[in-house]
Amino acid sequence: MTIQNYLMNLCQHCGIDSEVLEVTIDEADDRIEAKITVPEEDSGLLIGFHGETLSSMQRLARVVFQEELQDKRLVLNINNYREQRAEKLQDMARSGAYRVIETGQQHIFSYLPANERYVIHTTLADDAEFSQVESVSEGEGRERVLIIRLKTPTVNE
Repeated sequence: MTIQNYLMNLCQHCGIDSEVLEVTIDEADDRIEAKITVPEEDSGLLIGFHGETLSSMQRLARVVFQEELQDKRLVLNINNYREQRAEKLQDMARSGAYRVIETGQQHIFSYLPANERYVIHTTLADDAEFSQVESVSEGEGRERVLIIRLKTPTVNE
């Protein structure tokens, strides 16, 4: 069985009609990206709350095909959700940072998965406009939060 067939079967078992389902595989040296396209009204079923179902499907596929994947990273995407979510997270990071700069009060994001925290961290770190703020993660597991706050001056500043 191929990754493509596995994902097609998994989606069909979730109730997605095979006639409206498209699964494509793009392979590079270090990663395999599986793209699933379904009608918009079916995408929520496969994506889940903040991409939790999508992440679970990706983990399942990774476990099933771990020998075939070896060192390659498997990335599963449904209707370009990952790109859309990254854009939304970048907007949230900028908005939170502006609020922190304006008010001096820290901004706390409740639980975000590691890949989403990374988007926020890099968005702020890569933009000179936000050099006076920092983003830090605190807590463990589901209690982990991301905080945007003003940087505390160091002795050398």
